[in-house]
Amino acid sequence: MSGYVDSQTWEAWFESYEVSWNNTSFIFVVSVLLSLAVVIATWMMRIPNDDSDHKQEYNERMKLQDIQEAKAEEESDNEEKEEINEKSIGNLLEFNHYLPGNVEKVQRRPSEKTIETQLSAEQIMAERKAQSEQLAAIFKMMQDQEEKFGETTIDEIKDQMKLYCG
Repeated sequence: MSGYVDSQTWEAWFESYEVSWNNTSFIFVVSVLLSLAVVIATWMMRIPNDDSDHKQEYNERMKLQDIQEAKAEEESDNEEKEEINEKSIGNLLEFNHYLPGNVEKVQRRPSEKTIETQLSAEQIMAERKAQSEQLAAIFKMMQDQEEKFGETTIDEIKDQMKLYCG
């Protein structure tokens, strides 16, 4: 007969234990024992001797250590705050030149959407044609005055226009 009918017998308990033990990794057992040893050793080191002078000295050292840790933490917090402030100011200065165009763009969007919905397909095409003609005229003028504007490509002009026109 295989298995046990009554699971309360010692044979059933022994077989369950044996299956569990056979499936337990050696590394798991070692790591559990090592963890227990570290916890016990740490606990033993934190308990001062029964001598009252040692207890008082231990308490004073712990208080001094807590004060030093608090000061160090406060100093590191102050340094972190200064670094964050410097980075924030740097980021604001870096992106400051984008702000006026973006503000204007946000203010203009609702009225542009309203106008676009009222235009016919022919009017939209005419508007796009006018934009491309203006872009070509700006590009030609910048090429004619290259000493003033430097070498410029049509893509650079389009990217610049996106900042202000969306």
